[in-house]
Amino acid sequence: MLFRSPPAAEQSKTALPHVQRTQRPYLRDKEVWQKAQPAHLQNLKNPLAERRWGVYKGDLEQTWRAYESAGGDTKRLLGKIALRPKSLWLGDWSGSPEQIGSVVREYVENASGGDPKVLVQLAIFRMDPWEHAVCGGRAPSRGGQDTYRRWIANAARALGRQHTAIILQPDLPFWWCSNRAVTSSLITYAVKTFAAQPNTSVYLDAGAADWSSTPQVGAPRASQAADLLMANGIAEARGFALNATHYVGTEESVAYGAELVRILRERGVKGVHFVVDTAQNGNGMTWPEVEAQGSRVNDNARVCGSTSDRRGCVTLGIPPTSRVGDERWGLSKQTSREAKQYVDGFLWYARPWLFMQANWKGADRAIGMARSTGWFAP
Repeated sequence: MLFRSPPAAEQSKTALPHVQRTQRPYLRDKEVWQKAQPAHLQNLKNPLAERRWGVYKGDLEQTWRAYESAGGDTKRLLGKIALRPKSLWLGDWSGSPEQIGSVVREYVENASGGDPKVLVQLAIFRMDPWEHAVCGGRAPSRGGQDTYRRWIANAARALGRQHTAIILQPDLPFWWCSNRAVTSSLITYAVKTFAAQPNTSVYLDAGAADWSSTPQVGAPRASQAADLLMANGIAEARGFALNATHYVGTEESVAYGAELVRILRERGVKGVHFVVDTAQNGNGMTWPEVEAQGSRVNDNARVCGSTSDRRGCVTLGIPPTSRVGDERWGLSKQTSREAKQYVDGFLWYARPWLFMQANWKGADRAIGMARSTGWFAP
């Protein structure tokens, strides 16, 4: 869905497919939805630490419905996804400005169990038109801009004092081909409005470590991502988000994010942190390395099979956590050090188990990823 990277011959290979070895959590550790995880000393003000993360168990989450109705080994496999904290995507399909407040409140109540200290997560994808439609020259009308602002205001108001992580506008790099002045005014409004809630942390989408803004640009440049973030309100946000629709490995994503933090600091925006999506990078790969399935486009990567069949396929990555620097993830010393300092969490806001990362076509993709991942089950 993002502007994609240039052909493999034009791109530096920063991530090669690999098999993540099976790891077990330390006996003293429970997953973040079971027990609050302490903050790393290098990031003591991490808003995602020191609290449990809520798991939504309702009709808006397709894997939950499938999990509830399954049995035996299928239920066990689906539990690897359904039982873990994830971001619910909300957009214009979720209701009008007058309806979205009740949708958000019902979601928060379900995911948090009524406890405002529990972290809930949302991916806000409300720009309309967006993606390829906006690149075709369309832009929101004045009425559409007003509707956007009212929708955002009502959604934010519904969060109240709930501890919330917002991934704002996945696929934000489409900003490059939009009416940038209009887009930036709306996105910046959303950043400020959500961030004004007392316990809401906003992470502005910054693409992925293998992304570049145009096919004419060679290797991805963090400076371009910094341009994107500076134009869309990063100074008002907690930070940025990486890897929403791509499959880049965790090592490469953390290194890229740390570079982007340093560039933003040089431009006067200090104290920025970021989150990395790990839902679909258990077999980390760059965009040209993806082997597509079904639709033959990379949004629908082939699901990994046996451990000897790992070329260009997708499987689940590191489970959601705020303990990003723990040894159990098998990260290098440098990556672990940078993660402890700059990364608030490894989150699951991508949805690789959906067809084209967007539509439920049955449980086969989810079951395949759960079966092929090397990471432990809940």
